[in-house]
Parts: sequence; C-alpha cells; structure tokens
Amino acid sequence: MPLASLLIFLLALAAAGGVVWMARKLQKTSRQYFLSSYTAFLLAFNIAVLLNLVIGDLAGAVLKDLPPRSMTPVYILFGLVALPLLALAYYMFIDFITGLLDEEIRAGWRIAYTAVWIALGIVFLFRAQAALAGKTQPVFETLSLVSGGIVFALPLGALGYLTFRSLGPAHVRERKNLLAFAGVSSMSFVLFYFIILIAEAGTPLRLGVPLALFAANAAPLWVLRRLLVRNFPPVLPGVFEGPAADRLIAEFQISSREGEILALLLKGKSNKQIEAELFISPHTVRNHVHNIYKKLGVSSRLHLLNFARSRLKAGNPG
Repeated sequence: MPLASLLIFLLALAAAGGVVWMARKLQKTSRQYFLSSYTAFLLAFNIAVLLNLVIGDLAGAVLKDLPPRSMTPVYILFGLVALPLLALAYYMFIDFITGLLDEEIRAGWRIAYTAVWIALGIVFLFRAQAALAGKTQPVFETLSLVSGGIVFALPLGALGYLTFRSLGPAHVRERKNLLAFAGVSSMSFVLFYFIILIAEAGTPLRLGVPLALFAANAAPLWVLRRLLVRNFPPVLPGVFEGPAADRLIAEFQISSREGEILALLLKGKSNKQIEAELFISPHTVRNHVHNIYKKLGVSSRLHLLNFARSRLKAGNPG
C-alpha cells in the first residue's frame, strides 16, 4: 500500500474509531438501551467503509496492470465480504430507530429483512460467477443495480419511517429533535456513499476521505446527543426510591411487579432485558408496560421518563 494511501487509511481509522468511542461514551451516560444498537451500527458500518478503502488500494496496487474489466470480479467479491457487515449494520440501525420510537421490530419484519439479504447475497454470487467466467449477463447486471439501490435505500427508508412516526401525536414534544436527527442522518448516509465512490485509488478527492468520514459519523451523533439531553435525560440511580416513589406507586395503584418493571424502565432497560432480569415472558412484559403507561397516562418511554422525573423531583424538593 502506498504511503499516502496508508496515511489516509490511518486517519480514516482514527476518525471512525473516535466517533465510535464517543457513541459508547454517550451510551454509558444516557443509559438508554437503544444506544447500544446505534454504537453497533457505527462499528459495523465503519468497518465496511474502511474495508472498502483497504481492498480498493490493495486491488489497485496488486492488479494495476490488469485491464479495468478484469477488476470487476475483485469489486464484486468485496461486495460479498461487505454484505454481512452491511446487513448487521442496517439491522442495528433499524433496531435503534424502533427503540428511539419506543417500538419493537416485529417477527414478520425480521423474516422479511433476512430474506432480502439472502436474495442480495444470491445475486452477488451469480454475478461474481459470471464475472469470473468472463461472461456478460444483462439480467444479473440489472439485478445488481437493483440490489445496490436496495442497499442504498434501506437506511433511508428507516429514517423515512422515523420522520413519519415523528409527525404523530405520540411524539409532539420531541418532534423537532427527531426530525433534525432524521434529516442530518439522511445527509450523512449520502456522504457515506460518496466516500465509498471517491475512495478509489488515484482519485484526488480521496484525500478528503478522513474528514468526510468524521463529518458523516459525528454530525448525526451530535444531533442525537442534543435530542437525548433535551428529551431523554435519565432518572438517576437511587431516585426511584423513598417516600416520593412510594407515593407515586400508591397514587396510581401500581402493583409490586409493575413497580419492579417501572424501576427497570427508568433505568433505560429494554423489554428483552426486563424479560431476562425478571424471568418473565415477552407477552407478560408488554402487558405490564402497557398497564404502567395506562395508569400513569403516558404513551411512550420518553413521556414516562419526563413524567417520573417531574413527579419524583416534586416529591424530593431537596
């Protein structure tokens, strides 16, 4: 790998690693379960981008004497390597979006998502086989373009869903911040894909890859941090205890089991984490969460956090 390319890669690695570290730090301070999915998304997606940088440079250096047509199988094979990483990254991103909206990915959607990526993998395999055999298959070329469009559209579709749900009555308070995150993240994904395009060896614009990579990662993370600070500040450990908590439980007729689940919700736990900690079924957790929301007159975890903070603070003025 040329020295200039190595320097670009190291700077890009530092940019990606720094943002993943920032996301991990935000996850620890905010203590919201869906932030672990966002950190995992950043990690997997940036690995795919960095792999593109390395493979592009190595292929360009090792196979520089080959005609451009002979490079096609190399980039197709890279697509096969990146495919599982992108599948994981996008799933984590979708899981984060649903968590942010206080929703869950349904089993049917999981099956459909898996089927889409299996189909994409099959298309890439057939195209790689045709390319290695030196054959031109218009059908697979067309399917490959369609597959690329699907890969490009998946995260933007998730952000479109976030935008749509943000306009509903359940997210009036945080709507402005959710829409800002959706908009900035959409632009960041476009920048990500632009980075992949300009990362080819010999492209002068590739000198700006590290800075562009940092901007694409950091911009939505900064907006997300503002969203969390304004709308999702955690209920600090030990706050849901004492006379104020007892009065809240008694006033709203919350059962002992609901009280346990409420305490875990205020700690930022997911439904799955509550299931594991209390050894109860998913259906039972959903029923208890629904009953807690109904009794407290809230419609989401965000509203629950805001409600609990205001009531507990009023009950503990010191």
